[in-house]
Amino acid sequence: MSGVKVFCLGVHSDYRCAHSGVCCSSRWEIPVPPAVETAIRSALASGRLQVEARGVPLFRSRRELPGGARVVLGLDAGGRCVFFEPGSRLCAVHGQAGASVLPPSCRQFPRVALLTPVGVFVTLSHYCPTAAAMLFRGESSPGIVADPPAFPAAEPWEGLDARGAWPPLLRPGVLLGWDGFLRFQEDGVALLLREDLSAEAACALLSRRAEQAASWTARDGSLLDRLAALVGELDADAPEFRFERALATWSTIVARVPASLGGATPALAAGAEPAGVAATHARLVLPAWPAWAGAVRRYLAARFFASWTALQGDGLLAWARAAGEALEVLHVEAARGCGAGGVPLDAALLREAVRRSDLLLVHLARPA
Repeated sequence: MSGVKVFCLGVHSDYRCAHSGVCCSSRWEIPVPPAVETAIRSALASGRLQVEARGVPLFRSRRELPGGARVVLGLDAGGRCVFFEPGSRLCAVHGQAGASVLPPSCRQFPRVALLTPVGVFVTLSHYCPTAAAMLFRGESSPGIVADPPAFPAAEPWEGLDARGAWPPLLRPGVLLGWDGFLRFQEDGVALLLREDLSAEAACALLSRRAEQAASWTARDGSLLDRLAALVGELDADAPEFRFERALATWSTIVARVPASLGGATPALAAGAEPAGVAATHARLVLPAWPAWAGAVRRYLAARFFASWTALQGDGLLAWARAAGEALEVLHVEAARGCGAGGVPLDAALLREAVRRSDLLLVHLARPA
């Protein structure tokens, strides 16, 4: 994809795999396209690729796989990919045969790409521990950056491919246009990263901007001018946070996890009732929440930027609401983590809450 501009958030611009091994040991069934299957089998037959025998097949047949795939990578009894080397925490295929032989899912993770006529937009899944840790770096980071070294244009990007699709919607029946998409995304990222606002206030203001923008008609003049004017028109009062609403959002999203994946999303806590989780949130999460505002802001910007909801939803309201839902899910996951250990929120607990949030939002739950 040479000649295409690639954009990401500044906080992600220097991402590099740290070989945590999580992506290779999460019981994920990875589809293998026919060309990749042939390449791996050829490397095995020639001896260029050698794999430690674990008594399980290297490939398993599956039906109804994307891209014409017929098999998935094998998993051992511990849920680890058969090509994962636990000692080195490296992928045998990647290390011995090269990245070009990897299945697309392996090559892309934790990158989540949106391909459009105006560029490729890349965010990260923070289920990856390395990506999650990047949110906690103390220094301020720029909003959106172009052509970051971590995400070269020559990469064979895969993701939601909207290059031949209609532009995003402003509201049902009215197109936002790609220039409007760029404007609303840039302003939204800047808003969510504002250090003078709480995450809750920023999400509320983002939704108000979306609501006002969605009411635009041609009689109001230029849509781009209207989007720009909204940046300075609305207030940013912090709304009262209601944990009950956050819990309802979390429960709704969990209900969208397919039954085949349900075991990957544990209950709120062992034997815990919703009222108990709310009490835990008030006692162990809320007092420490402001101390981690920077990490929360960066997480929300990452969920808003390059969001597939911008294309899959029915307008700006759905796009903005997705950021608010990510915030609510994070609150609940933080309460779950603190409740399990009975300790106040700290960096490690919030980092794991971020990871569980993205596991649910990015990987498990079906889009609304």
